[in-house]
Amino acid sequence: MTRDDGRAATLNRRHFLIAGGAAIGAAVAAGDPLTAWSARAATSGARRPNIVIVLADDLGYGELGSYGQSRISTPNLDRLAREGVRYTDFYAGGPVCAPSRCSMLTGMHTGHATVRNNPEPGSGDEPLRDDEVTFALLAQAVGYRTALFGKWGFSPDDPTHPSGPNAQGFDEFLGYLTHTHAHDYYPDSLWHNADRLQLPENQGGGTGTYAPDLFADRALQFIEDHREDPFLVVLSTNVPHFPQQVPDLGQYAGMPWGEGNLAHAAQITRMDADVGRLVAKLEDHGIAEDTVILFVSDNGPHEEGTPAHDPDFFDANGPLRGYKRNLYEGGIRVPAIIWAPGLVGAAAGSTAVEPWAMWDLLPTVAELTSAPVPPFVDGRSMLPSFDDTADDVQRAERPMYFWRLEPYTTGRAQAAEGGRVRHAAEALRQGRWKAVRFAPDRDRSVPDDAWSVELYDLASDVGETTNVAAQHPEVAASLVALMKRSWIEPPMPREPWRPDGLTIEAPELVRAGASVEVRVTFANHRSQDVSNLGLQLRVPDGWSASPPRRRPVLRPGRSTEVLFTVVAGPALGGAQQVVAVATYTFAGAVAETTLAATVRSTPAPPQATSYVSDLEWLSSTNAWGPVERDQSNGKNGAGDGPAISIAGLTYAKGLGVHAPSEVSVYLGGACTRFTSVVGVDDFSARQGTAGSVVFQLWGDGRKLYDSGLLTAAAGARNVDVGIADVDVLRMVVTDGGNGNQTDHASWADAKVHVA
Repeated sequence: MTRDDGRAATLNRRHFLIAGGAAIGAAVAAGDPLTAWSARAATSGARRPNIVIVLADDLGYGELGSYGQSRISTPNLDRLAREGVRYTDFYAGGPVCAPSRCSMLTGMHTGHATVRNNPEPGSGDEPLRDDEVTFALLAQAVGYRTALFGKWGFSPDDPTHPSGPNAQGFDEFLGYLTHTHAHDYYPDSLWHNADRLQLPENQGGGTGTYAPDLFADRALQFIEDHREDPFLVVLSTNVPHFPQQVPDLGQYAGMPWGEGNLAHAAQITRMDADVGRLVAKLEDHGIAEDTVILFVSDNGPHEEGTPAHDPDFFDANGPLRGYKRNLYEGGIRVPAIIWAPGLVGAAAGSTAVEPWAMWDLLPTVAELTSAPVPPFVDGRSMLPSFDDTADDVQRAERPMYFWRLEPYTTGRAQAAEGGRVRHAAEALRQGRWKAVRFAPDRDRSVPDDAWSVELYDLASDVGETTNVAAQHPEVAASLVALMKRSWIEPPMPREPWRPDGLTIEAPELVRAGASVEVRVTFANHRSQDVSNLGLQLRVPDGWSASPPRRRPVLRPGRSTEVLFTVVAGPALGGAQQVVAVATYTFAGAVAETTLAATVRSTPAPPQATSYVSDLEWLSSTNAWGPVERDQSNGKNGAGDGPAISIAGLTYAKGLGVHAPSEVSVYLGGACTRFTSVVGVDDFSARQGTAGSVVFQLWGDGRKLYDSGLLTAAAGARNVDVGIADVDVLRMVVTDGGNGNQTDHASWADAKVHVA
């Protein structure tokens, strides 16, 4: 784009890829299923299969009867194994919850995925990207009704966040948004879509509603309500995660096992009963033959909580070494069962020994629903492993990558790794070989020779008892090389992609009266030609856009793009929307798909030297709550946070932030200098001495200032930086790397100066 005075501008650009429900609904209602149904469905008239995913939390490989468990009763899941397919070598996405579930939703392993670690102490959950493609979005785009009940864990406690379950493809959500909230089996409230559902019977420590029961009940109701539609339901229970709490001990009451062990066993048996209720509901409505159930756990067995339980008492990891948090098999190999009466046929009761993983769920859902598969996923469809009519193709032994950087430790997990649970670690399996390597600390960037490498032959040593790296150095070196190629930093870049094919790329900022380019792309992910394709851009009143463009035919797998020239109106400030519209004919029906991008027309640049706290900001993000904007001359009368104070000195104005944080302001090239006093503030220093942060200034994508690591003991640092010709100034504070909750910091007396 070009500035009014002809100088090149370097405003950031971003992709806007999440469609509203109306946009997807328009395509579906117009008869566009994106791809043809399977040959079987087309010839038999059968409906596309329903999909039910039951995701257990911290259930070990050996905790089901079908996997050798003798003390815990799981008759319903054992039935699914007898009538379906049991997987012996199925892997979670990682050894802890968040990365494993991200891998499941997005089809990418932890070397590529957005969320790679569990949240650090005192920090919020890592969010999914705005442009993420989840299997729920794929199913939703081809007309499935979608729901998730239970634990989410990818957003703050805000249901409108773009990383929330509704934005990521689930029509209905009931449950916990955050990891921390999911530790409460008797919560006083839950989120139902954008509404907080109060549970007064649980107030004040009450135990009237056991949340896992409520999630199972709601899944049953969703099936009841949508039994005539194709549906996808994820029952994301928090069982048997700690704490060991359950309404009653059931059949285990009176057993001499200890309170924690009894509750743990009762949790699992209660979850098993919920699976039985799901199957009964499907059978009652005559849709069991049209449904695929996948049961899986998100990582290996835990050993936490009060009352404590002993995973070894239940042989929870079976023949495997390790527990939750370990990259040994016990931490990442999990029970998995697929029950699909209409598909398994003669494969019923079989065992699948080929390695599969969480990132295979997205392409599996895509194939079952006839949705297109994004080109950047790591997984492949599991359909050949449980559909007895699918071609039994010989597949190459693929590398399977796992990453771990964990802030917490537990005794058994530490013992399994020789005290290295808090070290950076990665693992890779290919065929019979499995390599694990540990960094000397939490830094993955150290040289290769600083890592400790172990190699195991899983074909003869599934318990990983004997490190054979010295006997097979060439194999170990080969797997380490594959590990290094599997990691992309930052998480894997990918082109804009949506299942309906429409994407839009727009500038983040538009100057009043200036012209900019907006890129609209349409890709044909369908199985047949799209004809009479028209692309246009709708703009706000007072704006203008170049005219629509047409293309007679777009072949499958092809794409087309149009650069629209947009002239912004005279108004300054505020968010505006430009809307891409694709109209086309597919399979004899006319369809329309729309996708909006939000842009901001810039506010007026500062006319005089100003405190940043007095300016209109373009955006602000903060780890905890809003940025504290002190406009009260060091007093709390304005009601917007504590006084700005560093090393005992109180400043007139400033911004209090909790790392990570960012504030962006528009300067329009009008300012010459930025000045401030920065440091870990006295509010944080009173909480403890462990806080550490880094302050940075960025101008139009260029780093202008870096404070280096600052602690409370380091005191204040004066900042005076030239910002001539800078359009957008970003004030960034990052965590110093310790993940500590005392990382509160301040931009004191922050000013932009006009000459």
